[in-house]
Amino acid sequence: MSVLLREQDVKVAFIDWLFRKGLLENATIINEMVVANWSRRADLAVANGHLQAFEIKSDFDSLKRLDGQLETFTSRFEKVTVVCAPKFTYEISKKVSPDVGVIEYLNTNKGIRFKIVQRGRKAIISNKKVYINFLLKKELQLLLIQNGKRFLFESGREALERVAEQISLSRIRGFVLEAIKERYKETSNDYLEKLAANELSNTSDLSLLSKSKKRREYNNFIDFDDRNDETFNDFYTVDIEMFMKKHGEVGNIPPIKVLKRVVK
Repeated sequence: MSVLLREQDVKVAFIDWLFRKGLLENATIINEMVVANWSRRADLAVANGHLQAFEIKSDFDSLKRLDGQLETFTSRFEKVTVVCAPKFTYEISKKVSPDVGVIEYLNTNKGIRFKIVQRGRKAIISNKKVYINFLLKKELQLLLIQNGKRFLFESGREALERVAEQISLSRIRGFVLEAIKERYKETSNDYLEKLAANELSNTSDLSLLSKSKKRREYNNFIDFDDRNDETFNDFYTVDIEMFMKKHGEVGNIPPIKVLKRVVK
C-alpha cells in the first residue's frame, strides 16, 4: 500500500512536474493566492499567458468545500484545475464542468506521478472588475496613469476602480497579468532557479514562495544591538493586517512601532 500524501507533498511534486513539462517557462508561480476579499485561497496559481488556479485535494482532505471553491475560482481565474488523490477522481470528474481540469496523482515506488483525467479549457473573463480586484492600490493607480486617466491620488479605491472600468478589457487584462507576475517574480524565481539547477525540492522549499518569510529574513538583518537600545515597553507594535487586506502588500519593512504617549 502506498504512503498517503499531504497537500504540501503533492504541491512540491506538482510544481516539479509542471516545470519538467515546460509549462512554467516565462511563468510566475504563487503559493496560496488569496482571492475574493480573502475569503478563498488557491493552493497554487500560475501567471503566464493566462492566470490559472490549481486546487489540491490530498489523501487527507475532503470534498466538503470544493463546490464553493470552484464557484469562486472559476469566476476569477481563466483556468481552474483540481489535482486529486485517486479516491476522489471519479467523484470530482462527475462533479466539475468540462471547463475545469482534473489531474490525478499516484504515489508509486518511483515517486509521485500525475495523470491528466480531464484537460479543461482556458477562458478569458468578461468582467473587468474581476481583473481589477487583483490589483493593489498602487498598481491600480499605475494602470490609470499608463492609460491617460485623470484621478486624485488621495481618491479611495472604489473611485479609482470606477475610472479603471473605462479602460478596455484587453488593456486591463494585460496589465493585471504583468502586475501579478512582477509582484511575485522574486519569490517565484527563487524557487524556479532551484528547480533549474536540478536540486531536488522538498516541502521546506515552499517557504521560498513566501513574501512574509522574506520580510522576516529582512528584519533579521537589522542590528540586534540597535534594537536592544530601545526599551520595548516604551513602544506599541502597530497591527497593519487590516490595512494590508484593503491596500495589499506594503513591502519588505520591519514591524512598525509607535512611541507610547507619556502623560505627566
